[in-house]
Amino acid sequence: MRRQLAHLGSQDRHFFQGTFVRTGYKSYRDHYQPTLLLRDIYDDQHRLITDHLWFNYTLGFLQLGELLVGDQLQFAARVARYEKGAYLTRQTDYKLAWPTQVCVIRQVKGTRQPVPVTDRHALIGYIMMQNAAFYRFHDRLIDDYYVASFRQWLAAPHTTPAPKTAPRRNDGDCS
Repeated sequence: MRRQLAHLGSQDRHFFQGTFVRTGYKSYRDHYQPTLLLRDIYDDQHRLITDHLWFNYTLGFLQLGELLVGDQLQFAARVARYEKGAYLTRQTDYKLAWPTQVCVIRQVKGTRQPVPVTDRHALIGYIMMQNAAFYRFHDRLIDDYYVASFRQWLAAPHTTPAPKTAPRRNDGDCS
């Protein structure tokens, strides 16, 4: 359990920093929810809150463009309680939810491609292609429909917007 998060409470937004690891998805029958993994989550006092957290891949993250392993992000979020585990062994845990004011505070060097911000099927295809080796090794589905959606989206002209970046700050101003 993430006791550090529990102590922060859920009433206020707090600022956090974390390092991007990879994208992913949660599946519910035939529905996919894009996610992303951050590691080493620190609060605004530079205290390690947790070693990792999965987030929904929301618009705030998508608007940063393609994230590369090692990019450091800053965001504001609320602490939320949730139940994890199987029915008879459920446990209460804590997560960070509703991230806002998302920005890159340190960007690794590398080539970045556009990310489908408004096309959910293409985004799932992007995630499946980015993680293809991992998904094959773990017998996870790579759906040709979503991969084709991403390839079709990628074939159309796009510009890669500059990610929202900011120097390391605690006031949440990512402009």
